[in-house]
Amino acid sequence: MDKFYLQNRFSISFRSHGRIFLFSTLLVFLFSCKTTRKIVETPPAPVKLKGEEVISVFDSVLSRQFNFEWLTAKATVDYTDKSGETNTFDVNLRVRKDSAIWISITPLLGIEAARVLINRDSLMILDRVHKKFSARDYNYLEELLKSDVNYDMIQAVIVGNYFPYLKNEKLKSMYEDEPYIILSTLNKRQAKRVQEEKDPSKPIIQDFWIDGNYRIAKSRITDDKKDRWIEANYKNFMDVNSELFPGNLVVTISSASPIIIKLEYTKVTANEEFSMPFSVPEKYERVVAPSGN
Repeated sequence: MDKFYLQNRFSISFRSHGRIFLFSTLLVFLFSCKTTRKIVETPPAPVKLKGEEVISVFDSVLSRQFNFEWLTAKATVDYTDKSGETNTFDVNLRVRKDSAIWISITPLLGIEAARVLINRDSLMILDRVHKKFSARDYNYLEELLKSDVNYDMIQAVIVGNYFPYLKNEKLKSMYEDEPYIILSTLNKRQAKRVQEEKDPSKPIIQDFWIDGNYRIAKSRITDDKKDRWIEANYKNFMDVNSELFPGNLVVTISSASPIIIKLEYTKVTANEEFSMPFSVPEKYERVVAPSGN
């Protein structure tokens, strides 16, 4: 399927104080019953697809999605920025389904450096290192990522579930790429035109690599018109309350020097209620977002 892609590049501008904000919010793209790291075997996807329809495979994917109401997780994160520098952090994550995502970031063996609260219409961050607080809407995050972003998309990426990048976009074709099968928003005619570089419209492509458990092993969004792509890879699925949750997640954001975020979960707990403490100390500086951000 990679043959249908062109290698894309896009750059992300970091603003003052925005770098820690971007890192914090990017973590969200990467992250669900109490569990240990017992890895579940992933058989190859069925390669004999004759007689099967895209909708049949898609329905199987939907039926195997990770379902939860409350989620907490601990993970170690390796974050590599555009300069190639890698930093390692511990992260505590809490998700209230369809409501809010809470993240605490702590340098290894250190104290909390930042706390993030993401709601359906806003993002707030406490920068404990510089004692600053900022509140933003999704326009700011979209500007940083050069991509459309919403809460549902973030939540789906965290647990490795399906999400449509474009509203009402549907999967139109299915390909074999052992050990996976690929579901794509591109039909065969469009794929051929893209492959032959004859499609001036350069449609946005969203693909999902499906494994033998009908879980998403990789998802990718390619936007040739804006010369960019973003990819999420999942592996080492764990049994969490009889559902499969990815134990490792790698998100790559395209650039001449890509941003790479790797997560390894050490503990995952779901469906136990929790709080999301987030208060702004009076002495903290309020960072005012520019108009429109």
